[in-house]
Amino acid sequence: MTTPPFALLAATVGLAIAGCAAAPPPSPAQQAEATTCTAQADATYKAQNYAELSRTSQAGLLYAPMPNHVFDAQTLGALHVRDSQITDCERNGGDGSGPGLPGAMPVTPHIIP
Repeated sequence: MTTPPFALLAATVGLAIAGCAAAPPPSPAQQAEATTCTAQADATYKAQNYAELSRTSQAGLLYAPMPNHVFDAQTLGALHVRDSQITDCERNGGDGSGPGLPGAMPVTPHIIP
């Protein structure tokens, strides 16, 4: 006995929808941490990309020069760095310690004579 294609499609869609259960809402501590991490990442982004943020858009000008796709790539790269900084901050607890093992001592730089 073969299963009709519609039944297979309905079962697949039903399983996909069942896997999309709503996540619990973030706690106030998680919301505060996300806000802090975003504010830190925004401040870093603005400080490091001052020149890009100050540049005016030339889109839609009648005699605009050739599109500058290098500028587009730089902007997208800078936004990716900002988003990665937010993710890393939230993953590491927002304490600014950076990646590492819990309880591990940070490496202190020293000069070897």
